[in-house]
Amino acid sequence: MPLEHIDSDVVREENGFSFLMRVAGAVQTVRVFVADDALEGDFDLPEEDDLRTQFDSERPELEAVASEKYCLGRVAADGVVAITLSDVTRFIE
Repeated sequence: MPLEHIDSDVVREENGFSFLMRVAGAVQTVRVFVADDALEGDFDLPEEDDLRTQFDSERPELEAVASEKYCLGRVAADGVVAITLSDVTRFIE
């Protein structure tokens, strides 16, 4: 089952951001973690505000990556879907 967007708080964690998505057709939620390295592409030494701006502007694409990883079973033992640089490099030209 794919994941779908829900309105949820974005939490700044060490080295990344996390938020919740819902399993389509269910009430179950899944935590998604986006590592800073997945957002650093346009900045040499990014400030936290720059990372958050990039996260907000790319959130739909990041949610699509999270959903794809979830569908493929690429979920950590604790149930978190983690997005890192290697997950987004296919979108960087």
